[in-house]
Amino acid sequence: MIEDLGWLADVNLAHTSALVARLGGGPVEQFGPLQLAVTGIPVAFFNGAYLTAPVEDPDGCVRQAIEFMAPAGVPWLLWVREGVDDAVLDAARRAGLRDAGGPPAMGLAPIPSIPTPPTGLEITAVVTDAASVDAHCELLSRAFEMPAEIAHHLVNEQTVADPTVGVVIGHVGGEPVSTALVCVSGSTAGVYNVATAPEHQRKSYGTALTWAAVAEGQRRGCNHAILQTSPAGQTVYEAMGFVHLGRYVQLEGPPGT
Repeated sequence: MIEDLGWLADVNLAHTSALVARLGGGPVEQFGPLQLAVTGIPVAFFNGAYLTAPVEDPDGCVRQAIEFMAPAGVPWLLWVREGVDDAVLDAARRAGLRDAGGPPAMGLAPIPSIPTPPTGLEITAVVTDAASVDAHCELLSRAFEMPAEIAHHLVNEQTVADPTVGVVIGHVGGEPVSTALVCVSGSTAGVYNVATAPEHQRKSYGTALTWAAVAEGQRRGCNHAILQTSPAGQTVYEAMGFVHLGRYVQLEGPPGT
């Protein structure tokens, strides 16, 4: 099951990245198991080539990614989860892409009973109004020190209107304090953008909003959930029942000289 979860995590990441890029007007293309997506934001993390299965021609795969990304003129990342296709990683390094770390993937199956949120935290699911979208983006900006224009480029009214996307927001005393986004592919609930205002961190709000995103995915027919995490978040998600699916290896382009 863990092996299946890993592949489903790869597919959901590729789907979500392509969706965000496409809704933002960026170029998107798929070559077999290689999903390519460009938001145009001049930050490597937001432009990517995502491999979801092994390929017969690793050098050709890398060449396709490089040629697709070149006209955009932005930095980008090749994402390959450990063990999926090490030959592609070797080919990318030969082509001049540079190692840039990479987050662990984690999965949860089956989805258990959803815990009750902390006292005083009121959660609103599936927000679509402009004010709620603004609140989601403001929390992203504050939690991740992300410029507001980037947050709004990634998540806007078009994004939340997509039937595979749901945004949840937690309020305390009417104030937005934490948020998350779920993106559904098949029966997979992909949890993204878990963000809590700095002054409200360490109150279990992020955990509650993660559960809310999982619950929204379950409501849409999902029976498992996936996410990527920072090292600091691993223990939190382990306590929720998420298991490790392997680290994503990120190689940054464009190729060096």
